[in-house]
Amino acid sequence: MSVVLGRFVDRSHYDYEHRFRRVKEPTHPSTIALLDHWYACLPQGGMRMGRDVPARAIMTLMKDIVVSAPIDDWADARLRLVGSAMTEYFGRDVTGLTMTEVFDGQPSDREMLLTGGRTCIANNRPGTVEQILLDNGKEVLRQEMTAMPLWSPGGDERWLLTATFNF
Repeated sequence: MSVVLGRFVDRSHYDYEHRFRRVKEPTHPSTIALLDHWYACLPQGGMRMGRDVPARAIMTLMKDIVVSAPIDDWADARLRLVGSAMTEYFGRDVTGLTMTEVFDGQPSDREMLLTGGRTCIANNRPGTVEQILLDNGKEVLRQEMTAMPLWSPGGDERWLLTATFNF
């Protein structure tokens, strides 16, 4: 057991089996609120780090958000902003680390996330999956994970915002 951001974390969620399913229509209220914010930013040229994230409209969602910046056209990505719930999820503070460092030992999860990032950026639209975590075949957690493109603070690079909300 370790202490992360003043909370005891006994086990990273990555010790569980993960199952993913693509979602056409998100249902989690926080996902819907975040998507509303993303769409509201489109008339300004799209969501932008530093202007629209963080923002008062999504302040209560920030703990569940991770912002990633691409490395070598999404061959990897650096985690630029990691909310406190995500720190708990990973069992440690992963801010500043690469996806390769965070998902060491889980290459299929890393590749799924990087591929999702490339797809969101290429299509310039959000994508959502449902994630079920299992412990010895028993469901212990259900989540909705949404990824959406956003602009870097300088507006010259496409980054990715990923939010994970528990049901």
